[in-house]
Amino acid sequence: MPASIDQPHTELPHSKLRNLISLAVALLAFLELARLAFVWKFDSLAALLTPDGRSSLYIGLKFDLRLVAIVFAAPWLLLQAGRTPPKHPLLAAWLLIVTLLVYFGVIAVGMVDDNAGRYWLITFLLLVGLNQSYFRDYGLASDARARWIWAAYAMLVAVFLCAAYATDFGSYSYNRVRLNGTVLGFLSNPQISAQMVWQSYPVVRGAVVVVALLALLTWGLRRLHGWCPLRLATRSRWVAHFAVSIFLVLLMWGKQSFYPLRWAEAFDGRERFTAQAALNPALQFLETRVSHEIGTDLPMVRNTHQALADYFGIPKIFDAHGEPSLLRTITPRPLVTGKPNVVFIQIEGLSAYKTSMLGNRLSPTPFLQQLADKSLYFENFFVVMENTGRSMFATLFGIPDVSSIEWTASRNPLLVDQNCLLNALDGYDKYYLLGGSANWAQIRAAFTNNVPGVTVFEEGSYRAPIVDVWGISDADLLVEGGEKLRAAKHPYFAYFQTSGNHPPFTIPAHLRDFKTEERPLPELAAAGFVGNDEYNAVRLMDYSLKKFFAAQEQLPEHLNTVYVLWADHGIARGNTDSRFAGVPLFIQHIPAMIYAPGFIKLGRRVATIGSQLDILPTVMSLLGRSTRTQTLGKDLLDPRYATHGGAFTFSAWQRPPVFGFIQGQNYLIRNPDGRSYLYNMLEPQEHDHSAEQPQKAHELLQLAQGFNAWSRYLMEHNKPLASQPAAPQ
Repeated sequence: MPASIDQPHTELPHSKLRNLISLAVALLAFLELARLAFVWKFDSLAALLTPDGRSSLYIGLKFDLRLVAIVFAAPWLLLQAGRTPPKHPLLAAWLLIVTLLVYFGVIAVGMVDDNAGRYWLITFLLLVGLNQSYFRDYGLASDARARWIWAAYAMLVAVFLCAAYATDFGSYSYNRVRLNGTVLGFLSNPQISAQMVWQSYPVVRGAVVVVALLALLTWGLRRLHGWCPLRLATRSRWVAHFAVSIFLVLLMWGKQSFYPLRWAEAFDGRERFTAQAALNPALQFLETRVSHEIGTDLPMVRNTHQALADYFGIPKIFDAHGEPSLLRTITPRPLVTGKPNVVFIQIEGLSAYKTSMLGNRLSPTPFLQQLADKSLYFENFFVVMENTGRSMFATLFGIPDVSSIEWTASRNPLLVDQNCLLNALDGYDKYYLLGGSANWAQIRAAFTNNVPGVTVFEEGSYRAPIVDVWGISDADLLVEGGEKLRAAKHPYFAYFQTSGNHPPFTIPAHLRDFKTEERPLPELAAAGFVGNDEYNAVRLMDYSLKKFFAAQEQLPEHLNTVYVLWADHGIARGNTDSRFAGVPLFIQHIPAMIYAPGFIKLGRRVATIGSQLDILPTVMSLLGRSTRTQTLGKDLLDPRYATHGGAFTFSAWQRPPVFGFIQGQNYLIRNPDGRSYLYNMLEPQEHDHSAEQPQKAHELLQLAQGFNAWSRYLMEHNKPLASQPAAPQ
């Protein structure tokens, strides 16, 4: 696959094989150095000296050898020296191009679907036979087109690998998950995604490195000479070709087994980081670029119907069509009177361990701590999954969005009609306020279609300047948004979506009264921050909330307002707690509170385990609204859930997903391979208690599988109810 070879040279008889081996060794060296760089960047090379680390290196080497074999299989079968010009060079060139394109199809299709890949493979082998039969003399020395074709092949492979590894480093630095097919979900908002990448990552330096690598590759290919075939007797040559081809197939297979090496073997009992270090990002992307959607698992819905009915304290019922149902009425437990204003503030990407409420040593959120002390603070609150759009869908509709990353529920026009408890707030003006565009993830449709009359304030609605890809700063959003609400008819509901605690962590220059702090990196790392930019972004978020509430306290309606604050998800970066595999608690555990200064005089901590599925049912209960729901949220004020309540967790960024259920101090996790583990969250190390507590493991497995299956089912069975009860008089 040379980039430029001008004339044939008289070299050793095995020069084609020698050259391909030289290139393969160079590629393998690049892949291994990239793996070591990954470990050095995100952990320590000492991690590879442990038994798990050595095992991870071995598994990783086999993945890298598979990739090398994939890259060089086509050149081994098709690249010719070309002694004399063929009779039909243009036809030969087109046949070679088509054959290589089909080979790309073999890789792209076969990596995700073995059955479909077979047809591509058969077609490729037939085309290889045509090339060998009719254009054996078409090669590097016989036609300039052949040299350009192989140069293009080399560059395409090199660009793909460079892009894969660069994106992999960015993916892991952001959400501690290696490159996989979920990255394609960002293409649904290409402009926003491109801006975020440009503002958050060293794009220019990365491009310079990629260009340098491509230049090095070009130089190396031009240094190769002599591509003549093996000079052996015909039978011996066929045997040698067959042996090399079989060797490449064995490298692709990867193990002595009836089944080939699978990526899941990297996670077989290994510590999370060393398991991640074993993966090859290019292969991982190719294998996971298509989501294997399973649709609604109706048998599982039926099998777990009783478990979920018992969990919610209702009888097992069916709808008018005989389908399973969880329809129920939530009896309110009012803590307020009248019709107070309701303000939701969704905080971007804030893990509980990065807050003052959990005793973070740098205390970056002192105001949020003061607010929590005066609020109903839910100390065991967990987000279902790490994704803003999915989190908002779960909040608004009480259903975890477990759909594919490319086609999340808010983006799916077939799922746009959902029953929303906000519509029980009759007589309320309703507002959705964010600093950027409401078109991201089609959230505009989720709001406007299901919350009639909602007014959207987005980019272009404010005086403040746009500071980055996410729009205006959170401080400006909250202050200007508060000003807009003063003109609202009362009562009103307002949903603020903040975004500043997110790369690129912009600190707006016009906020002159906010002062950044610089801390030593070891001190930041000990507190869970990867740098001063992230630390100051959390501080800026706290400052923005303080500024908002300082303005609100000057208004007469402040004491007649219920404020609900929670984080849309946690963040992986900065944390060293690698427990609980695909859904670690440092991402799932988030702050959440209800602040009602005119009604709740003394703050208190609520130990009931909850998630954003429970926000609307709890708020409606607190307001004294009796609501009907058929989804998966509960009232956190209901005493039955004090010990019985739980939270469902789901890995949005991994394929296949990991899901689990938290109840009490127990955390059950269900892996893609079908194995389940029961952990005690209070223990510092992972220890599977499934064998010791089989009954508890079975109960939580039923709930985990039930929430997972019912989530898919309910997205298609949560149409708006005929009516909502009238507000209490």
